[in-house]
Amino acid sequence: MIELWAAIDLMDGSVVTLVQGRPGEKTRWTEDPLQFAERWQTEGADGLHIIDLDAAFERGSNRETVMKIIKNASVPVQVGGGLRTEEVARRWLADGASRVIIGTMAYSQPSVLAKLLDSYGPERVVVAADYKDGEVVTKGWKEGQGISLESAVGKFERAGVTNLLTTSVGRDGTGSGPDVETISTLSRTTRMGIIASGGIRDGRDLENLAGAGARGAVIGKALYDGTLKLSEAKGGGA
Repeated sequence: MIELWAAIDLMDGSVVTLVQGRPGEKTRWTEDPLQFAERWQTEGADGLHIIDLDAAFERGSNRETVMKIIKNASVPVQVGGGLRTEEVARRWLADGASRVIIGTMAYSQPSVLAKLLDSYGPERVVVAADYKDGEVVTKGWKEGQGISLESAVGKFERAGVTNLLTTSVGRDGTGSGPDVETISTLSRTTRMGIIASGGIRDGRDLENLAGAGARGAVIGKALYDGTLKLSEAKGGGA
């Protein structure tokens, strides 16, 4: 069964959903982040995928809120957004995060990625390969890395990474369906576990991703809009 990770994106202390990562195109949800965390766990999420957007956009921090979610969680919590130094990543792991999501730093400081993998093991480190038009993008999806997704995948597998988060930026928050073709291609070329994100609408999309070889899926807007229910996805064997 594919792992279901419920996304909780935080901005100014509130849960938001963005379209293609653009802060100007956001929906702010009035329910408290801790209430959402409890709800998604109750409905059957295998884990919580927490992104501090303020940290990602270098405009602040939601650390206090994230810490409350971690302390109250009964499922694994992976934390991302603005983890651009070794110290920040280590602090999250020391403070209870099950896994950290490393994006920009994995490309700009590969030696730090190696240290984290060596210190904590590959299961506690997730590398983000966010892509647009086949190119990896970082720094809140604002900067191209000049490296193709396929090249990045090979690079990180050789480095010992076992958990890869792939986000199709152009589909994120759009409800247009996931990039099943790319996931299928990657699954045939790597032994890393792929967690797919971007565009997921319903249980059929989860079935398609599972069929393409994805280990897990990050579900955001579909949960908040109600087009996908975790309880039904779990019951349907997606």
